[in-house]
Amino acid sequence: SKKYHADGKSRDTSIHQARLRHFCRICGNPFKGDGHNRRYPVHGPVDAKTQSLFRKKEKRVTSWPVLIARVFRIDVKADVDSIHPTEFCHNCWAIMYRKFSSAPCEVYFPRNATMEWHPHTASCDICLPNHQALKRKRHQTNVQLSKKLKTVLNQARRDRQRKRVQARVSSKEVMKKLSNCSKIHLSTKLLAVDFPAPFVKAISCQICEHILADPVETTCKHVFCRICILRCLKVMGSYCPSCRYPCFPTDLESPVKSFLNVLNSLMVKCPAQECDEEVSLEKYNHHVSSHKESKETLVHINKGGRPRQHLLSLTRRAQKH
Repeated sequence: SKKYHADGKSRDTSIHQARLRHFCRICGNPFKGDGHNRRYPVHGPVDAKTQSLFRKKEKRVTSWPVLIARVFRIDVKADVDSIHPTEFCHNCWAIMYRKFSSAPCEVYFPRNATMEWHPHTASCDICLPNHQALKRKRHQTNVQLSKKLKTVLNQARRDRQRKRVQARVSSKEVMKKLSNCSKIHLSTKLLAVDFPAPFVKAISCQICEHILADPVETTCKHVFCRICILRCLKVMGSYCPSCRYPCFPTDLESPVKSFLNVLNSLMVKCPAQECDEEVSLEKYNHHVSSHKESKETLVHINKGGRPRQHLLSLTRRAQKH
């Protein structure tokens, strides 16, 4: 009986291992979703296309384990074939490729957290999927019932869309509260020129919607204020707030110089009441500090008390004193 039990256990493990080959090691999605059945080995050297990209970028990454650890923070070197899949999908390959290429990213990572793999058990999700259920006999369709069902489904779909929009709006409000930068960052209302809306969006932070201050660029080509994106990454998680692409503080880089030149040359209105000047964004801090210095000097000169008058303007009685 012990031998039979051991044979059954080894057979279950081999079946489990065979089924693992149908799933991606990184995201956990099945390969059948890709019509071209593109898959890549977790262990081994990178493919020719990725290798040529790294030569252009002068990067010294030659193996998939190193690249996976750098992009997804997953250590695959200690993987066991009976627990972990040995291949990953084309979507995860595209995420790694676009991270190091200069092309704009249109790939969506399906999970916020990394996939966890466990040894085979009696209630294994890999071996006992939810879609295995008894098939029922098909009944003749009722026209009125089908119309009612269609109405209910449409209403449910609309409710889901509304909830999705509300969740997106609420998350945006949460990010604005996290940034809390209204006192240190400039509003787009201070721009001296009435620019088109797409241009204003391009030179404003995607989180606080103020004019970019100390801008940084993510690997997915979205631009934020440095302090805003760092606060959001710390609280909300390691993904881009705009497209949910995996993003870490070490991935943030300064935008290209031409973009910074355009940003610094923007003319903004001085918010001081007694000043109607328009200054460039690059000279804004110096201009505002000059206002503060002039106020401080005025306070320093006028120490209080009665101001001195010239002797000739005083009466004779006052001149004697």
